[in-house]
Parts: sequence; structure tokens; C-alpha cells
Amino acid sequence: MTTGTDRLDLLRQEVGLLRQRETRRVFDTVVYVGTLGGDRDSFVARAADLPSIDGAVRTDVLSALVERTDAALATVWLTRAGQPDAYELDLAWLAAARTAFAMHGRPLLGCYVVTRYGWRDVLTGESRTWKRLRL
Repeated sequence: MTTGTDRLDLLRQEVGLLRQRETRRVFDTVVYVGTLGGDRDSFVARAADLPSIDGAVRTDVLSALVERTDAALATVWLTRAGQPDAYELDLAWLAAARTAFAMHGRPLLGCYVVTRYGWRDVLTGESRTWKRLRL
């Protein structure tokens, strides 16, 4: 279990990694299940496929990710384009995550959105943004 300060540092690191990895303004959304800054499994939700990804598909995807990861890895985060503002799609992934974790009898410790500009905790609304992020 990480402390609040560790969690903030790990989220900042995830923003930095996304900035290094993704220089385009528009890119595909990736859903991760794992530990921030550590082990993870992922699914790429291609922009062309988003209209066909409904709640059942999101739940199936997250259930498969949860099933393939260690029980201690109980955090979900999305990397997507745009600002880390609250989007309806973020809440849809949160609902699927809660369902998938409940199906496997595991607690969901956190759900975050990470963008090139910052991050947002989908559960609490807490967020951080940077104009220039220096790691």
C-alpha cells in the first residue's frame, strides 16, 4: 500500500512517462490494471472502436485484465488525449472497473485518468495539472 505522497509522485511519474511516450495531440485511450509505477496489464481502446465499446465490453475487458493480474494490483487508470477534466467516458470506465473488481471479489483501490497535462482521481475529483513537467 502506498502513502498519499507516494501516490502523488507515482501519478506525476505516469504523466511524465505518457509525455515521453506520446507526442501526438490525439491518440488511442489505454486502460491499465496494476500498480502505478509498477506491474500492469493494459488494453488499447482504439479511437475507431470507441463507438462499439459499450458498458458490457468495458466490463469484459476489465474483468479479463483483473483476472490476469495479481490480487495485490488493484488500481485502474486510463491514459487518454485531452485535459484531465471529468469526462463521461471516464465514469463509464469507472463503473466497469467497479463491476469487474466486484466480480473477482477484489477491492478497487483507485481509478485515475492520466493525460499529457495532468491527472484526475475519478473517485474523488482530486487533480493536478502542469504546463511544464520536469521529472
